Amino acid sequence: MNHKKVYRLYREARLVVRRRKRKKLAGMERVMPPLPERRNQRWSMDFVQDGLADGRRIRVLTLVDNYSRECLALEVGTSLPGERRWRRS
Repeated sequence: MNHKKVYRLYREARLVVRRRKRKKLAGMERVMPPLPERRNQRWSMDFVQDGLADGRRIRVLTLVDNYSRECLALEVGTSLPGERRWRRS
């Protein structure tokens, strides 16, 4: 059911629709880190996820150098636990 139908049914039953309160964000200014000036100064890690034809999910851990935008490592698996020992190829 979409929100409009739920609202209409609540109104017909003379119920009050609860409104969610927004979470307050911190009042601090965001400070951008300085841009890297050479290779291997700063790396970024991220997970990419996709589904296979049989319904299983695969995840890829990517490690990228922020200065050269070079992909340093890719680790692929259906399960990537934190205790796993990473190997560099």
